[in-house]
Amino acid sequence: IPFVEDTAVPPEHLADFIAEFRAALDARGLSYGMFGHVDAGVLHVRPAIDMKDPEQGKLIRAVSDEVAALTQKYGGLLWGEHGKGVRSEYAPKFFGELYPSLQRVKAAFDPYNQLNPGKIASPAESGELIAKDSDPDLLTVDGVPMRGQFDRTIDERAWQAYDAAVYCNGNGACYNYDLDDPMCPSWKATRDRRHSPKGRASLIREWLRLQTQAGIDVVEESRKKKAEGGWGFIKSFPLRVANTLSRKQHHDYSHEVYDAMAGCLACKSCAGQCPVKVNVPQFRSQFLEVYHGRYLRPLRDYVIGGTEFMLPILAKAAPLYNAVIGQRWVEQLMRRTLGMSDSPALSRASVKKQLKAWGVAEATPLSLALLTEQQRANSVILVQDAFTTHFEAKLVMDVVELLSRLNLRVFVMPYSANGKPLQVQGFLGAFERTAAKQAERLRTLARFDIPLVGIDPAMTLTYRQEYVKALGNEAVPEVLMLQEWLATRINTLAPTPLKLTDPGFKLLAHCTEKTNAPGSPKAWQQVFSAFGLELELMATGCCGMSGTYGHETRNAATSKTIYAQSWQPQVEAQENAGKLLATGYSCRSQVKRYSEQALVHPIQALLSQLKSISHLQINSM
Repeated sequence: IPFVEDTAVPPEHLADFIAEFRAALDARGLSYGMFGHVDAGVLHVRPAIDMKDPEQGKLIRAVSDEVAALTQKYGGLLWGEHGKGVRSEYAPKFFGELYPSLQRVKAAFDPYNQLNPGKIASPAESGELIAKDSDPDLLTVDGVPMRGQFDRTIDERAWQAYDAAVYCNGNGACYNYDLDDPMCPSWKATRDRRHSPKGRASLIREWLRLQTQAGIDVVEESRKKKAEGGWGFIKSFPLRVANTLSRKQHHDYSHEVYDAMAGCLACKSCAGQCPVKVNVPQFRSQFLEVYHGRYLRPLRDYVIGGTEFMLPILAKAAPLYNAVIGQRWVEQLMRRTLGMSDSPALSRASVKKQLKAWGVAEATPLSLALLTEQQRANSVILVQDAFTTHFEAKLVMDVVELLSRLNLRVFVMPYSANGKPLQVQGFLGAFERTAAKQAERLRTLARFDIPLVGIDPAMTLTYRQEYVKALGNEAVPEVLMLQEWLATRINTLAPTPLKLTDPGFKLLAHCTEKTNAPGSPKAWQQVFSAFGLELELMATGCCGMSGTYGHETRNAATSKTIYAQSWQPQVEAQENAGKLLATGYSCRSQVKRYSEQALVHPIQALLSQLKSISHLQINSM
């Protein structure tokens, strides 16, 4: 907790000051983080205190008084770099006879004490200046409401269940104004703090407090919802209808929380970049599960949640589906009834049929068991995902072709749902059941010690994050992203020097990928370097699509704003024409939607380069 974290003493006294500072904390049995700037004598110390414990809360006063006295002893200040805040109560003692001058300044500019009252200094009244060791009009460190006083009223089980929200310490790293940084795109697009990780975490914490105060057990509600079968859904339906119809008549703080959660892209950049790993998508899905146990869901949620299960059926009639979905009246109908827009067309080619025609085997226990140890060492299993398989079949085939050209034996795992859309929408019971089935399939294949590799980064990362959260680490085999696996085979990718024409490729990495697996974009550089190609990593924020977020009508304006802030200038820059590559399906979809350009996957760029060499060799024969 940052309450004595900004002391500053003359550097020549810093060593002795640190020794006594540590002794004061050690005497109380406190753990603490300590860092600072030796050249300026500035020390940042954050003791670990459980503010939910009233007895530990009292240490705020005891430690503050001792550190204030210690700082004065060494001729220093409590405020080396940051604001004084409620530590201003020590100002009269530190400033001494100069303190009345602060009061005069305050009185001249803020005679009615309206600006940060109780902090820095109080305005002098009628010329009566305070020149004592204290000012009764200043706030005291233990005289203001502290978060711990509210947090301790939250049920402990709820606290543990929503740990991704409640441990937000308010550091504000999410208030990031850099448009080319992926941290919280909804905050950058709206500049509304409710739509930031800090804002959403604060809303959840207050929601949990109010639920506990009302005697509502959200953990039990969640358990019942997960275990709810078809009959349970039907039985609860009348109550949810009644609650939904009367929601405008009865204030429920849950609606305010829902509005903030609805704007989250579930991109997980917060989980990757927040210093304390506040994970909005995680607690967002937990909240949605409970919220929609009380109120009806829009039909849109069921459509999105069931996308992975519907696509194989729709793909059988892809030409008909595409013809219907492209009609203007169908688009308008979907906007009005589902709140969805700009649905992408399905691939006309079937991945399954293409693989069969190419003689690429499915990854099954039987097909893998027939391999020798040497053959397994030179094999790979592609794990399909809903989006590339059904919307970008050509990419799947291009991956297979490239890997085959590299003398690798490719097996493709039969398509099955990953469950990510269910998790994003808060269908947590259905997600856990789907994840358990998929994890079992993966385990069956993983026992053959052949690498499992996914194409789309966001879908692939679900296995190592949401799956592990739901099922435990031991239940989920490792599924690597393409570049992570290829980077382990750098020395064998291009055994002989290749004379490739380097067009100067530039990579636009998926925001989830580069924030939750930070080394993954550089792995692409290593892969391209193995082929003698340079790859520039472009600094970009979020594309604004993030799965199906951009297709939801309620998010259309925000999605477009996010795209315009960072991606659009890069995509439409003349100097980048023909050079940009994108790893995420949703990113390529967004570029096609708003810039009417088709960006290719890095694998497709490599394949194109290899094909150009083959073409040249044939022509020279």
